[in-house]
Amino acid sequence: MQDISDRLDRIDVKLDKLSEAVSQLARIEERIAHQTEGMNQLDSRLNDMETRIRALELQSSSRGIIIAHIERFGWILVTSLVGVGAYLLKE
Repeated sequence: MQDISDRLDRIDVKLDKLSEAVSQLARIEERIAHQTEGMNQLDSRLNDMETRIRALELQSSSRGIIIAHIERFGWILVTSLVGVGAYLLKE
């Protein structure tokens, strides 16, 4: 009888260890799920920022072209005024 009792005690200890291992696995799985959720949120935020940056690049590019044309027109105007001024002073 003692032999059976010892065997049952060992089985009980092993079951306790298995129970603890299963609970640890559940905690680890929960952590992994939480980290995956956090990574998904970061990925969506990164995609949103990338979209916004591309839109800003397009706006900046179009504004740069407009400003370049305005600057060229301004230099043409300044050069014309200097030329007209020089012509009038020459006479």
